[in-house]
Amino acid sequence: MQATLREATTYSIHAYPAHLINSISLRHGRRATLRPVLPQDAPLEQKFVATLSQGARFNRFHGNLCGLSEKVAAQITCIDYVHQMGFVVTLPEGDEEVVIADACYVLSDDGDTAEFAIAVSDTWQRQGLGSQLIDALCDAARRGGARWLYGEVLASNTSMLGLMIRCGFTVRPHPGDERLVRVERSVTGPAKTRRTARRPNRLLAALNHALPRWLQRVQGITASPTPSGRSYERQLLGRVM
Repeated sequence: MQATLREATTYSIHAYPAHLINSISLRHGRRATLRPVLPQDAPLEQKFVATLSQGARFNRFHGNLCGLSEKVAAQITCIDYVHQMGFVVTLPEGDEEVVIADACYVLSDDGDTAEFAIAVSDTWQRQGLGSQLIDALCDAARRGGARWLYGEVLASNTSMLGLMIRCGFTVRPHPGDERLVRVERSVTGPAKTRRTARRPNRLLAALNHALPRWLQRVQGITASPTPSGRSYERQLLGRVM
């Protein structure tokens, strides 16, 4: 990734994008808040990552880690809302909030593309949170002048690949690592979404049909940290390992 992480002590905050706040429905009639992240959300992000399963953390950061340091949590939450954007989905718990999903992107140096990452709590998956976070990212990136949203997904992460296909992303081999898949989507026009069944066997069949044959070979590879690179997630991981 071309864009580099900015130190929390040097960022310049712009006006908080309150117009991006949204209320969303969950199971059993509960409602959650999807909103841009705030600097004071750093402890909430630390708790969120700590509660993810080991597999979910590996999929999110492409490596093994137990949690986020204060420094990395600050880098995720102290953003300028221009070159970086982050969202959290929260639920009230007593007098506090709990993060159950998050997403972020960082613009490239030329402002044309944005690399994104997304994670949903194991307990709250299959609630539509992923697609709503993707919509929020695309909307914010488009407003920020970007034309493309892209990311790197582990080839073994079939649930995320299914989400990407449903959200209209193209899927292609990563040029530098066969364990990764590159996904990308234009944010300047409506996405051509694909309807796929939610049952695991039907979804896997759709993935096998939509993805190249090389993916079928590498899906069985045991997950292991990918070689160091320039992606947003690898930069974060490199700061906490």
